[in-house]
Amino acid sequence: MTAELVRDQLLEAAAAQTGLDDFGDIPFLGPLDVLVDSMNREAGLEGARLAGAQGMLIGMLMKRLALVDDRKVHPEIAEQKIVAPLFIVGAPRTGSTHIHSLLATVEGVRSPMFWEMTFPSPPPEAATRGTDPRIAKAQAIVDQFPEDLLRRHPIAPMRPEQCNLLMDWSFYNLAWLASYEIPSYRHWLFNADHTDALEVHRRTLQHLQWKHPGRWVLKYPKHLLNLDAVLAAYPDAGLIWTHRDPAAVLPSVCSLTGYMRSPTPGYDPVRFGQEWAVLEEIVMRRGISVRDRTPGPAGRDLDIHYGDLMNDQVGTVGAVCAHFGIEYSDTSRANVQSWIDDHPQTKHGVHRYTAEEFGLTTEGIRRRFSFYSERFGVAPDPKV
Repeated sequence: MTAELVRDQLLEAAAAQTGLDDFGDIPFLGPLDVLVDSMNREAGLEGARLAGAQGMLIGMLMKRLALVDDRKVHPEIAEQKIVAPLFIVGAPRTGSTHIHSLLATVEGVRSPMFWEMTFPSPPPEAATRGTDPRIAKAQAIVDQFPEDLLRRHPIAPMRPEQCNLLMDWSFYNLAWLASYEIPSYRHWLFNADHTDALEVHRRTLQHLQWKHPGRWVLKYPKHLLNLDAVLAAYPDAGLIWTHRDPAAVLPSVCSLTGYMRSPTPGYDPVRFGQEWAVLEEIVMRRGISVRDRTPGPAGRDLDIHYGDLMNDQVGTVGAVCAHFGIEYSDTSRANVQSWIDDHPQTKHGVHRYTAEEFGLTTEGIRRRFSFYSERFGVAPDPKV
């Protein structure tokens, strides 16, 4: 590899490591070129960070090659129907990760686990969901994550994870904006048509569903950016909107994403906080706009407030199940309670941060996001 990212070298490395050369029919070279160019010119990549970016991109290409090949070998994967999936689309740090984990314990619900999105080929099987050797491979990855990261965002092989990992091989991925300073890619991504990304998402779900079916419950806050493409790909989707005081949300978001961005040369938390506040505002405004102009079928949207969730977690899961027609058995209720007991909020330690370290204030955040709080009746968090 050279001292910068070179698209053709990445393609060649992925092909050499997999022995495959068919990258499939969904276009991806355009997005990859934008990302590579932005990383080379703007991200300040060198040494270990350059090697890490190379490894990440080669890994995405290897995933793409393997999934395309599986689909050719097993054409029945393409016959899978994704019926009425649920998407948790609230802003980050609003309880979205928690309710996703709780819902994943309900009988009949299917949420993609970190291990199976990281190593999706060959297609996972229900019979070996808890014993597949790829779980150990995923654990080896998690073992390398610092506690500072896990304190901000818990990750485990058998834990559901954000579904941007289903479509990362499309090279449309807002999550990369946290780790890399890539404004050119950000500009392209915010103006792109995300149809191809959601087709990649749908095909990966078909892949995971083939030998392990269930009602999909998915989560990614940044689907609010491309909610129109989500609803076009899944017209019968249900949307779960989690809500919380933006003054509690935004500093926590900046603490997570700022931690990921901090290795960038010249990182300035105050400048970063201003950047990320703009990003979260744009994403939220676009999501609300799609919700309001495409109302969809009755009952498509369900609003869950953070305080209500935390005051009655078992009951809130039951309310979600009732709303979307999912049976909530005694076994499921016990599963939910067991998850709560086994995963205390401070399992990895206390996550500490302030608004001021990112150049923000409680009053300023609430004023900036008043359009959101007033729209959904979000009350100020008394702990802020």
